Amino acid sequence: MNNQVRDNFRHCMRRLTATVCVITCQHDGMRYGITATAVTSLCFDPVSILACINSSSSLLQPLLASGKYCINLLSNQHTAVSQRFSTPLSADERFSAGKWCSNAQGVPYLADAQATLFCELDQTLPYATHHIVIGQVSDCQFSEAIAPLLYQNGAYVTSAPLTTPVAG
Repeated sequence: MNNQVRDNFRHCMRRLTATVCVITCQHDGMRYGITATAVTSLCFDPVSILACINSSSSLLQPLLASGKYCINLLSNQHTAVSQRFSTPLSADERFSAGKWCSNAQGVPYLADAQATLFCELDQTLPYATHHIVIGQVSDCQFSEAIAPLLYQNGAYVTSAPLTTPVAG
């Protein structure tokens, strides 16, 4: 690939603002998790979500083995959680930030996340350095307040409405 295209692509992607998520799973009694921004809804029938995970990530193999995971959409109060899950810390150190619980299947989730989506692995597609992971959402919950932690141009940012919502 042309280096100019690669450099321009990197600059283009810095302009793509994304909600910061932490993807978690449990396998053989151990918790795993990573920070991710390449997460998007896929469809409503079946209710499914897509995430792109680096193939060398400590999360990928346990997630593939367990088949159950959670996508935690972080709120703007969770910068410390995001930072811990994006560094090479141990699982104990990563999960020491935030209030973590587990569902009936043992999948860890952030109790005060903006939203949590519990998923069952449906399909994976390896692509270059990453795996595209498709999960069917088996359960989800959300906070009434909408205050996502966003990532743009290499930094955490927050959102603000551009106009006042129209009363309906």
